Amino acid sequence: MLRFLGFLSALFAGMIAFAACSGGGGGGGGGGTPPVQTEPPPVIVTQAFPSGVATAAGGGTAWDITGVKTTLYGQFHYASGNAYDTLRVDVTFAQDVSNALPAPGQSLSKPTQLGMSVAIDNGGNGFFTTCAGSKSDTPFEYASDEGDNPSRLPDGNYSILSSGGPIYSGPSNPAAEAQTTLAGHVISQTFFLDAVGASAGASVPKVKIDVAAINGTLTTATDCVPAGNGEISANGA
Repeated sequence: MLRFLGFLSALFAGMIAFAACSGGGGGGGGGGTPPVQTEPPPVIVTQAFPSGVATAAGGGTAWDITGVKTTLYGQFHYASGNAYDTLRVDVTFAQDVSNALPAPGQSLSKPTQLGMSVAIDNGGNGFFTTCAGSKSDTPFEYASDEGDNPSRLPDGNYSILSSGGPIYSGPSNPAAEAQTTLAGHVISQTFFLDAVGASAGASVPKVKIDVAAINGTLTTATDCVPAGNGEISANGA
């Protein structure tokens, strides 16, 4: 928890400094205004997947993932010391998902409800298995909660899980949560890279992901992409 509070302190301090540097000012004195570090160009990766392949072994809705878009970008002007500080994952489903998630503060429990987990690989030495579920190594260090460990958070976001469960427990703290929005056929989750150990200074982070969907029967994933042992490279490499 302390590292997230430290990250937020640095973040807000950087934003204040940025505002001070950007604001107009009169008066004399030498030196001028220090140069402001601009946001880096976003890195966008889009991948489509075949529809009609989802299954629901335990019954309920067979939630079907048809596309994933990842965007790496910097929004805080190096306040955290990194050019890229944020990962957004937009997941498109064959079905309308605008009313599919459990209500904020509630657990995934109904066969018609949807749980989505974004697994994040920041180095290949993780705790979560790939979509195949049978690979001997587990490259994903972090994953967003599907809504049953423990539930969707009261603020509408989801916990980020690591080896021992959620990385943060307490009042609403978006910096340590999978920030979640949805509309139509798309669910989006946004992660601060510092929270998932994927910060890379001035470089583009080498982060990879998988995405799984499950319904409220809590049996097996209805769909998982990419299939097998593949990963989506958010840095485009």
